[in-house]
Amino acid sequence: MKTIYFIIAISGMILTTGVTSCTKHKGDFEENIPSAVISISSPVANAIYHKEDSIHIDAVAISSATIHGYDISIKKANDTTTLFFNHIHDHNDTLLISQRWRNTIIDAADFEARITLYLDHDGHTSTKRVKFKVQ
Repeated sequence: MKTIYFIIAISGMILTTGVTSCTKHKGDFEENIPSAVISISSPVANAIYHKEDSIHIDAVAISSATIHGYDISIKKANDTTTLFFNHIHDHNDTLLISQRWRNTIIDAADFEARITLYLDHDGHTSTKRVKFKVQ
């Protein structure tokens, strides 16, 4: 009988230790995920362009930590085909983004310019999109 009480007491201590060791305590390490704000000044939302126009993609990206590069792409809205893509490997907490794409599309369509920032080497990103039209 004493053996059963001993086993129950030991099990209770192990359970109590396991529960308290898994809870957060003041001063515990927390993962610090960087954040960023992307402000796109061009193209403006729903801007209209024509064939052979140069489309300027201008933006400012500000992050709480060093940014590890960014991608710029242009696609038709609701389509996976990439018409323009550029990867820029740049490191800073503030980036001035400026790219140009010459529109060679014949068909009128809705498009999307996308900027994706690489916030760290752990896969955290921040993305901003703006839609525009080609007529």
